Amino acid sequence: MINWRDEEILVLAKAYPTPSTKYGETACAAGVTRSGEWIRLYPITFRDLPFDKRYEKFQWIKARITPAKEKLSRPESYKVDLDSIRLLEKIPSGKGWNERNKYIQPILNRSLEEILDMQKNKNKSLGMFKPEKVIELRIEAVVSGWDRKQKARLGQENMFGKTKTLLEKIPYSFHYKFICNSISCKTHDLTIVDWDINQTYRHFKETYKTEKLIREKLRDKWFNYFFNRRESYLVVGTDSSFGKFMILTVISPKRKDPQLGLFS
Repeated sequence: MINWRDEEILVLAKAYPTPSTKYGETACAAGVTRSGEWIRLYPITFRDLPFDKRYEKFQWIKARITPAKEKLSRPESYKVDLDSIRLLEKIPSGKGWNERNKYIQPILNRSLEEILDMQKNKNKSLGMFKPEKVIELRIEAVVSGWDRKQKARLGQENMFGKTKTLLEKIPYSFHYKFICNSISCKTHDLTIVDWDINQTYRHFKETYKTEKLIREKLRDKWFNYFFNRRESYLVVGTDSSFGKFMILTVISPKRKDPQLGLFS
């Protein structure tokens, strides 16, 4: 018997979907509960969800959840009853950053080193921190297009019995190289699996004519803007296979006004 419970979750991160042998096209989401606890929801067949269940970042949702089988290795992981998802209020940007900050600040870690130490001692698999310095955004070309097996997985019918548009394979992988605010940090280089950076690429592809210009525009937003003009944090989470941390998303409030202590 499955022990379900209702939970309200503020979505902080959405990963770009990938092919899965068991679930077809699937992704995970990460967020924080009303009580301030990290939570991971997986698997989510996001593009199969009705539009009235498709959540956004910084939106509260209510859903039935139950501990995932992998809970011993990733204790924040829960399976979600997709039919039970209900969209609640969004916390807007702008002046809404003061409200968002109420949920961000209590779960902030000092560094990735601190998160890695908690992973070793407590199996922590989600965290968020402000890097001391992001050195570069690296954009690497990868094999374009899905292979035959991946296409077969992605081509599965959705819950309504219809074959959906094939998920686009982004021809790049994205990586941040950064250092932490820790004397033991020797730099990190993590892959970015964020839905947003992949969607940014897809949008820029429709706007700009050359791949060179697309990459320049990606660097301008995801490097210059986020880490030179904003007060950005990295949300990280482990994969299910090797326990390796990846960057799930960037959260980028405006820089604080030092005199007011508010986001300006």
